Amino acid sequence: MYIVFLLQMMIWSLFSFIEWRSAHDHFIFKALLFGIFIYISFLLALRLHVTKKRACWTTLLTIAVYFVCRKLFWSYLL
Repeated sequence: MYIVFLLQMMIWSLFSFIEWRSAHDHFIFKALLFGIFIYISFLLALRLHVTKKRACWTTLLTIAVYFVCRKLFWSYLL
């Protein structure tokens, strides 16, 4: 479970980089990108033999941690 969490955090870091690179895209494309990354994170957890319920909760937890840390980071810089 810990390995899944760390790998998903790496996926969300990649999402942050790609979102930064596509700063001028429309909101719909960013939402589609977000959905794709959720799906990739979920599939990664399933691939590492985690149950579907635990994979879903782990994915939601990593999304929450990612957005909280991102908010704290940007509020600290400004």
